[in-house]
Amino acid sequence: MPPPTNELRRVITLPGAVGVGLGSIIGTGAFVTLGLGAGLAGPWLLLGIVLAGGLAMCNGLSSAQLAAVQPVSGGTYAYGYRFLHPLAGFTAGWVFLIAKTASCATAALGFGGLIAWVMGKPGDGATMTVAGLGSLLLVTAAALAGVTRSVRFNYLLLIITVLSLVTMVVAAAPATFKGWSDISWSSIGSRSIAAPGVLEAAALAFVAFAGFARIATMGEEVVEPQTTIPRAVVITLGSAVLLYAMIAFTGMGVLGPAGFGARSSEDAAPLLAIARAVEAPTLAVMLGVGAASALLAVQLNLIMGLSRVALAAGRERDLPTPLSRVDAKGVPVIATVASAAGIALVILVGSVPHAWSLAAAAVLVYYALTNLSAMRVAEGRFIARWVHTLGLAGCVSLAVFVEPIVLGVMLALVAIGFGVRWLSRRLQPPPVGSSGSSAGSSTGSGSSTGSLPASP
Repeated sequence: MPPPTNELRRVITLPGAVGVGLGSIIGTGAFVTLGLGAGLAGPWLLLGIVLAGGLAMCNGLSSAQLAAVQPVSGGTYAYGYRFLHPLAGFTAGWVFLIAKTASCATAALGFGGLIAWVMGKPGDGATMTVAGLGSLLLVTAAALAGVTRSVRFNYLLLIITVLSLVTMVVAAAPATFKGWSDISWSSIGSRSIAAPGVLEAAALAFVAFAGFARIATMGEEVVEPQTTIPRAVVITLGSAVLLYAMIAFTGMGVLGPAGFGARSSEDAAPLLAIARAVEAPTLAVMLGVGAASALLAVQLNLIMGLSRVALAAGRERDLPTPLSRVDAKGVPVIATVASAAGIALVILVGSVPHAWSLAAAAVLVYYALTNLSAMRVAEGRFIARWVHTLGLAGCVSLAVFVEPIVLGVMLALVAIGFGVRWLSRRLQPPPVGSSGSSAGSSTGSGSSTGSLPASP
């Protein structure tokens, strides 16, 4: 029998949850973002990665605490509704949609940059756009095939990616250690390295680590979420910090901080430049395949996360209610297609640095609300409140170092979101017999293990 049209299936186990997390993290961050950070912080990017990883762990544990008491789709959209206020929940959901739409577009443009390299047109905008849209179409089809098949496909992509990255680190080791002897810790070319640049690099790296949120966002589909989600978060982040540090060390050693940064911002394919620099054609082929796998996996996991938040918002009438419909395979088809359409729009009008900076600002707001929500949990607590306080302080501190114009754009988009919510709720009155907001109906600090009840 097919499930009711508003319910998802619990089919994701611990290995699957770790795969979803790593598949969301090891992609754009490894193949694009670390280079952007190197251009800002030079060798101090390594410190930025540690800072970002530590902050991500605090936020991951906050997400795990919330998911343990309310394992539902929507992540902080649902948590904010229950523990803070419906408007706080909507704000979290809306900035998540902004952040991950921008992140997914960045991954698609990165894939396009890879194709442009293969075609001998590095940095060609038209090639990057067309190839990026093609990759988006492919992963959207995979997401519509059902969550079980999507998770298996993600695992295959993840294995290919990790093998290629480890091979790169080993093959480039001689050039890496030789290059580090010439790197300056005080300047990048003629520009001095300063604390704001290091912290901005940490903010960009934090967005790359933020893929662990996909585990909590899909909490309604995780088996035994109270234990599976916390374990998956710790394993995912620990593995990602180690791998990212190795990639950053290699990239700066071979290309130098300035070269590593330039290859990221100009053609979105810095690791292929590493293979060219060490004159290893076979490595270039492996990295090309690994990069393609990683960037496809990131897009797949982001689309699944975006569609689940849109589904939760549709249940609450914060967005059009058709977004909450689930087909017989347990897939929110309309929400998935709508998410893909939004990503396609950003691909057509955006660029890698601008999209990623916008994602950084939105993600920091999202996790600030995550930590505020986690502070309100009383029953079922297993994470100390100081962890949530540290996570909140870190988000606020890093947000200060995001470019003011980017923060202004994000605030304007949030204002648009409130307008969309007002219009959606005005045009979609509550069904007869509805008892009110489902996400916020269980207020206070008690625990809940069921899914968000849909409006009858």
